[in-house]
Amino acid sequence: MTDSEGREPLGSVIQRRDMKFHQPHFRDHRWLETNGYSLTIPQAQIGAHLWNAFRTNLGVVESRIMVWSDPDPHAGVMNLEYLDDRHHIPMPPDQLDDFRLNNGLAVKMTVPLMEWDLRYDGAYDTVFDLHLRGLCPPLHISETGTEDAESGTIKLGHLDQMMMITGTVRLLGKDYSVEWPSWRDHSWSPRPEGAGRSGYAVDVSANFDYGAFGESFTFAVQTTQRWDDLTNSVVDHGYIVDGGEVLRLKHGVGRYVLDERWTTLRLEYELEDEKGRTHLFVGEPKSFYHMGTGVNAVVQWRAPDGEIGWGQYDWHGNASQQRARKRFAPPSSDLG
Repeated sequence: MTDSEGREPLGSVIQRRDMKFHQPHFRDHRWLETNGYSLTIPQAQIGAHLWNAFRTNLGVVESRIMVWSDPDPHAGVMNLEYLDDRHHIPMPPDQLDDFRLNNGLAVKMTVPLMEWDLRYDGAYDTVFDLHLRGLCPPLHISETGTEDAESGTIKLGHLDQMMMITGTVRLLGKDYSVEWPSWRDHSWSPRPEGAGRSGYAVDVSANFDYGAFGESFTFAVQTTQRWDDLTNSVVDHGYIVDGGEVLRLKHGVGRYVLDERWTTLRLEYELEDEKGRTHLFVGEPKSFYHMGTGVNAVVQWRAPDGEIGWGQYDWHGNASQQRARKRFAPPSSDLG
């Protein structure tokens, strides 16, 4: 059933077959299929990403498991709680709905499109034992565009999905309970290796941010910032999950305060959903990881009524681009 604008319901594009590898372009060494998961542990201000990149035409996998919790806005790789970064894992004889890598990561879809079990047996007494349950169906990039969708940098195969993540993380011998929403994503397209996150030279910063106020309300946005003004962005894609109902965004803007080294220290999102409601969220990052070309952070969000939520901002900025533009005055570090 279509809506009043003739659109299919959100979640109509992705099918069961998209949970497996897509047909790569013949002999294109750039072809990349990613499969990534994130999690947030609010009580410890811990953020983690488990990102896997399959070069199906080359027969190798890059897998990066990283955990951060440092409150230093300029924390880098030496400040990570944990890092397992491998670039030449042999392609397993599996599909993405049930795969194992020889770094100790195993992922299995248990309910089509909606539920996964994830286990990672790492080094130094580190184990992830997690269950992921979709709060919405997987959403294709073509479904989630706002009125500013044309400014987005991702145009090809990509999906993301807000998940309720439960289980335990044993990190360097210390146990943490996990019970908070986060996202997973999956992309497929030619993507070269390079300095930028996408491998292509672009004249904007593309960010993926999310927040959750428990299981009942979550938002996810993709934003675009121009390099000569990192204090403002447009929301080019995104959605809200409100009490189980998945809502499109008509429009959204982001406003940021950065310090003298261009690290985002405050975020504000103003989002208009398809029902005409406006939502305002103010975010304060609590822990950081500078991952070379960009910054990830665990964010505490606050709604106008004072309700507290948690989530992340991911891939904000680009160190090379920002250094090259020092002719621009650095932004104010005054948070107001």
